[in-house]
Amino acid sequence: MKYEFEKVGRFTMIHIAGNLDTAESTKRLDDEIAAMSSEGRHHFVFNLDRTTYLDSAGLSIFIHCLCDTQENDGSVFIIAEDMQVRRVLEMVGINRLITTYGSRKDFLDAQEVAAV
Repeated sequence: MKYEFEKVGRFTMIHIAGNLDTAESTKRLDDEIAAMSSEGRHHFVFNLDRTTYLDSAGLSIFIHCLCDTQENDGSVFIIAEDMQVRRVLEMVGINRLITTYGSRKDFLDAQEVAAV
């Protein structure tokens, strides 16, 4: 798994490429997100357009981030274009806890509407 961060307005967008499935790689990302949160960043978007697979270790990142942001009036969103990835999110109910978009454009459009 590889990941990179991008500042998009008030959000930190986290682009995740490859398999989001090992405890050691997800722990590293989880620790980085926790550090950003302690620095005052509380709005995150996980862009999974290059994610090919995710399991419970990967899902735990979303839950940890959601817990941290809720304590600080923040927000978490997911962008998932791949149907297999979307199905996993729907099967475990993450999409009921975290708003999930089908594309980056959908996310950006929704944020413009919400800002009006």
